[in-house]
Amino acid sequence: MQNFLEPGTRIPFALVAEQDGKLCGNLLVIESDEPARPDLTPWIAAVWVDEDVRKQGVAASLLQEAIRRSALLGVERLYLSSRPALRDFYTKLGWRPIDENVGDAKLIVYDYIIPGAPRSVPSTMRL
Repeated sequence: MQNFLEPGTRIPFALVAEQDGKLCGNLLVIESDEPARPDLTPWIAAVWVDEDVRKQGVAASLLQEAIRRSALLGVERLYLSSRPALRDFYTKLGWRPIDENVGDAKLIVYDYIIPGAPRSVPSTMRL
């Protein structure tokens, strides 16, 4: 059985954002999120920010923290997918589109190479 109570020790993990004591955003870092691309791992998934706090840097902060924690785990590269309407948002944060029209939802797949991440540790951590 996996112990999900030890944050920052392995993938998968979740991050939540809080503003004024209220949860307002979340994301997951998981091994796989796109059935059409099982060769890519690990992924940032389920990025969500409540509508009333969008465009305030919440998603960008969640992504930065996910990248930081993934680097500490030895991850060299992360992947995520989005609707085409979010392409500018992700590319401005340094995500690089690597595939388009993926899966039934016709998503864009991006990668993010983590600068300075250790290169001697596998990309995924399992028990």
